[in-house]
Amino acid sequence: MKSHTIEYSIRTCDVDIRKNYKAFAFMTQAQEIANYHASAIGFGYADLIKSNIVWVLSRMKVKYIQAPVWEDSVQMTTWHKGREGVFSLRDFEVCRKGEETPVIQATSSWLLIDASSRRMLRPDHVLGEKSTSTAWDKDAVAEPCGKIRTPNEEDLYLIRSHEVLFSDIDFNSHTNNAKYVEWAFDAIDPAVLTEKDIDCYQINFNHETRLGDTVDLYRAVSGDGKYYVEGRCGEKTVFQTSICLK
Repeated sequence: MKSHTIEYSIRTCDVDIRKNYKAFAFMTQAQEIANYHASAIGFGYADLIKSNIVWVLSRMKVKYIQAPVWEDSVQMTTWHKGREGVFSLRDFEVCRKGEETPVIQATSSWLLIDASSRRMLRPDHVLGEKSTSTAWDKDAVAEPCGKIRTPNEEDLYLIRSHEVLFSDIDFNSHTNNAKYVEWAFDAIDPAVLTEKDIDCYQINFNHETRLGDTVDLYRAVSGDGKYYVEGRCGEKTVFQTSICLK
């Protein structure tokens, strides 16, 4: 089972003010289908937690070719495409039902960690031959998720501070990755988001946050209109995001 596909309709809660598929909604659905497929090939959450090991999303790059809209019927497909050092790579494509041309393409990098010590583990040490035998040699996005360039400190402006609330937390007792994407887009001027569609975004997750933590959101805008949003908890950089609008 080299890939896994699900069909679903874009719901009211999945779209923004313009009825376009939100980045937050895509991220939420992507993490669900990732676990479905990982479970089908033998290394999902239920398989790994027996050894006190969990998957952690480290980086994700998403390209919107054309945003699905409210009531669209779509198909999301995901596949494991092997490993790169300590990272396990997974790609995603979204197509409108009955069409083959993707409207969203994404690639992601995942880490295996010990749930108690938070120590990173090598995929081949945990998954054995499955780390390569279950891989599909296909790219939705060929370029891997690299580091995001940090702007100069003087170009960063504090937009707001967010206290991590109960609704931000998942069953691992830390902030769900999709929430960081939501916070990043909320750090952009709503008037801009009302007029422009998503072109692409990348997010790198650096540290976990938990209930009651305060995350300061900083933003910088480059000359070409690219947005950089960074979340900090004290001295730690929690996440970094690069967002391009059409």
